[in-house]
Amino acid sequence: MSKIENKQKIETDKEAAKLLIQGAFDDLWGGVDSTKILKYHTEDFIILENGEVWDNERIKQFMREQLGNPDRPKRINIMDYISVEHYGESIQLAYQNTGEFYNQDSLAFIGKWLESAVAVETKDGWRLKLMHSTWNGK
Repeated sequence: MSKIENKQKIETDKEAAKLLIQGAFDDLWGGVDSTKILKYHTEDFIILENGEVWDNERIKQFMREQLGNPDRPKRINIMDYISVEHYGESIQLAYQNTGEFYNQDSLAFIGKWLESAVAVETKDGWRLKLMHSTWNGK
């Protein structure tokens, strides 16, 4: 692969990682759809969530709890990337995540998190292997 082709692949991979983050938050955390977990996560995925370690099973449990709440707000996720670095077969991302939560059409509250993630290239494409999420207030 030429230098130009390699640079183009790196940029394409970095964009894919950003889309992976956005899709995971839209489908999993916003859409509360556990059937899509492996579309975004590796099987051994973990997230360090405000002092707790969550794996895919813990995330499914959280989703079941959320689905049991008929008044759960609609969530819209907005990412502001601090850095996206490509390291061989992995990509490290750091970003601010803003979640807007709506009841009907009214903004109920805004949540903010400082987050990082590691995406790895798998036979099925890019997947998230690790995330770290710190509540940053609302």
